[in-house]
Amino acid sequence: MDRRQLLKRLLLAGPVAYLGLTNCQKAGNDSQNIKWAMGWILWREYDEQEMTLTDSFQDLKDLGTDGIELTLRKREFKQFNVTLARVKEMLDDYGLAVSGHYFSGPFYDKSSFSEIREELQQKINSLKFFNARHIIIGPPRFSKAGNRLETIKSMGPVLNDLGKIAQDQGVEIGIHPHLKTIIETPEDIHAIMDATDPRFVYMSPDTGHIHLGGGDVVEILTTYKQRLNYFHFKDAAGEYTYPDFKPNLRELGSGEIDFLAVMRLLREIKYKGWINVEQDATELAPRASAEKSMKFIDNMLKPIYT
Repeated sequence: MDRRQLLKRLLLAGPVAYLGLTNCQKAGNDSQNIKWAMGWILWREYDEQEMTLTDSFQDLKDLGTDGIELTLRKREFKQFNVTLARVKEMLDDYGLAVSGHYFSGPFYDKSSFSEIREELQQKINSLKFFNARHIIIGPPRFSKAGNRLETIKSMGPVLNDLGKIAQDQGVEIGIHPHLKTIIETPEDIHAIMDATDPRFVYMSPDTGHIHLGGGDVVEILTTYKQRLNYFHFKDAAGEYTYPDFKPNLRELGSGEIDFLAVMRLLREIKYKGWINVEQDATELAPRASAEKSMKFIDNMLKPIYT
């Protein structure tokens, strides 16, 4: 489908669909449309030694990334003796931006909505302080005693409300499929996307989790290409055996996911936004892992989107 046909279809679909074009299909076929980040989790989860914010910021600066997905835990402010203001100063010194914050909660529990809304507002306030706009919605865990699809459907109105609250303040929320949660399989993904309003709830996919959850990454991204607003890129290989997915994770270019096809899709739709390399687990030291993925990005992915 060419751009003229796409615009025609969006106009026929109504003003909401057409306006959604501004979020993920802005004009311009330029590699600068994409900003690359890496997740603090890579340094946070390293067991061999304690890594600091400075360690991660220096590594990311050296590797030429644009930012970091940084959702600091309460204890980490004390651990590193920092405030939000100090973190922002440090990021500015290293020429980095915050790409987004991760947020999860029991979205199917209506009795928790007040608490969830309060926590969401804290994330919004923090994002705005960093001049950022993306909240990555981590699905909650699920008790196998309930009806999975009905529970997913019940989250729709809550997520719509949260998305509207965020949007009114210049922030976006995106559904983030993740193993060991209620949104794992293609069936789960389709159910939550059907249950939510595309005006307020986007998709912030994780390639590795979609793949290990039994999904065809390119197919699912194509299905929801109008709602893509943020990414976690991670590679994966092998058959996922519940509950431990970490042995299946790989640096970019070392697994089974066709990232070249993903980038061709993003070029086709003129995606504009953040791609965060989210390495949940690795056998490498953080800098070595980050460097391996960035070499694949620089050599194989960036040339596609030029």
